[in-house]
Amino acid sequence: LLRAEKLNMSSLRLFFDAFSQPSRAILLLLESNKVQYQPCLINIAKAEHITNEEFVKISPNKTVPAIDDNGFHLFESAAILKYLVAKYSLPDHWYPKDITRRAKIDEYLSWHTANLRLGAAGFMFNKFIFPRMMGAEPDEKKIQEAEGMLQKSIRMFEKHFLKESKFINSSEISIADIQAACEFTQFWLADIDQLGDKPLLQTWFKNVQSELNPAFDEVHKMVYLAREKGVFKSKM
Repeated sequence: LLRAEKLNMSSLRLFFDAFSQPSRAILLLLESNKVQYQPCLINIAKAEHITNEEFVKISPNKTVPAIDDNGFHLFESAAILKYLVAKYSLPDHWYPKDITRRAKIDEYLSWHTANLRLGAAGFMFNKFIFPRMMGAEPDEKKIQEAEGMLQKSIRMFEKHFLKESKFINSSEISIADIQAACEFTQFWLADIDQLGDKPLLQTWFKNVQSELNPAFDEVHKMVYLAREKGVFKSKM
């Protein structure tokens, strides 16, 4: 990941953790469009999002991803994705200028955080990440609540956002698809396939992966490695 020639050639600095779904969304947009940037790793497992004073100034919410673009600071992945499309004049399909097409992308992005992300991230955190970090038993009630939200969100995802289009509310890939895809790849850390019995979701995901490769595989190298090593399997 991260071509070496980028390191000293761009004023754009990206603060990220490769195990963070929103971080990977930003990486995918940058890598697939060959935008130069300086990668700045923030290791959440080592609490660097709290202890790194420079990072906290850039992201006072203490969350990744965040950017420093020649002194302009921004956190929250959806805001960063929109900014990057505009700043670097990326192809229109990523975040269309047409008001109705853009509104449909915004519709998904507004829905995403409190629905698909809440369910997917909540399930992974409560079932695998928190028990591993704290050495505690999983909270089954919280896991069930997150699983319920996840499955409800997947149904909405298929029935509404993919109802009449190849990608999310669009015939072309957009930043909405990148956000969503990274939530599903998070399950790979525990070698879980949330797409297996959902052909519509499978087709969408394969289309996203095809559009983004080779950047997709490059950005997910650490996820693939964690899956191969069975990092979370012992907690299943």
